[in-house]
Amino acid sequence: MSDPALPAPDSLQAVIGAMLFAAPEPLSPEALRKALQAAAQGAEPGSPAAAFAEATPAQIKGYLADIAATLARSDLGLALCEEGGRFAFRSVPAAGPWVRALVKAAPPQRLSRAALETLAIIAYRQPISRAEIESVRGVSVDHTVRALLELDLIRAVGRSELPGRPFLYGTTASFLEHFGLRSLKDLDPVPEA
Repeated sequence: MSDPALPAPDSLQAVIGAMLFAAPEPLSPEALRKALQAAAQGAEPGSPAAAFAEATPAQIKGYLADIAATLARSDLGLALCEEGGRFAFRSVPAAGPWVRALVKAAPPQRLSRAALETLAIIAYRQPISRAEIESVRGVSVDHTVRALLELDLIRAVGRSELPGRPFLYGTTASFLEHFGLRSLKDLDPVPEA
């Protein structure tokens, strides 16, 4: 039950910000819209909840851009990050050492050169089989692929039609988050040889 002494937020931007803060995982504009509609069920006509339920995905994206711009101008150590079309609050990278100390997290794992090379091949050529990766790298990648799977940077995305039906690999949302990308379109273009 809500506290009658506390006013309801009268700004859709404030509501979107609160939902993103409370969400256990990044949210898409569509997920935010559905939550706004669910909150409006049973609301009185003309109430903020009823009005917010009418928000379009484009309006929600506009508010997300406004929130990101507000945080960028502030000195709060927070950013609104887009990861594969979904949005979440994150601490700024510069605050990493203090945040890790607070939550007693291990320092981020550094990827070996072999892991970075393998990951780059997968990112640019996905979906790709282990044999195709090995033909590009010229060495066995069994251990490296296993390590990237354990780090949730890649995943099996299907099977090839080739004999033996080998797994095909692609990147994950964690890959996008790890490298600060909104989507694979943000990857730098491959230089011409």
